[in-house]
Amino acid sequence: REMAGFLLGADWLPTEANAIDYRRQRGHFLGAHLDDRSLSGAILVNLCLAGDSVMTYTRERGKGTPTSGALSRPLPEHERVHLPRRSAQIQLGPCRFHFTHGIANEDLMHDRRVSITFRRGAYVPGGGPEALWGSSPL
Repeated sequence: REMAGFLLGADWLPTEANAIDYRRQRGHFLGAHLDDRSLSGAILVNLCLAGDSVMTYTRERGKGTPTSGALSRPLPEHERVHLPRRSAQIQLGPCRFHFTHGIANEDLMHDRRVSITFRRGAYVPGGGPEALWGSSPL
């Protein structure tokens, strides 16, 4: 929790959680896509609970800049990222909206992958979770 607060900001709380159960032998996959900015905020956190996989990021033509800003190095056209089970993946910055991301069926390294994706909606009335839940989400 302390590391998440350091990386995401102490006030970041998700407003959505989606659990997905992928089965390689059933042909499951996550199709390459860009998240919709009007529905999803600048940060996405994905917990990989079971089953390693590889997520492929592909820079969209005309999207993003040729360098990664503060790092001043060229952004790759493609990047394959190993997502081990029991790990957390945080998407923010250029990878969030300038790269498609997906997991091909052949990149599911075990028969089953289970993940939970957390996001904060792009628009939260009143600017905080209190607008949705009152003073406490619990």
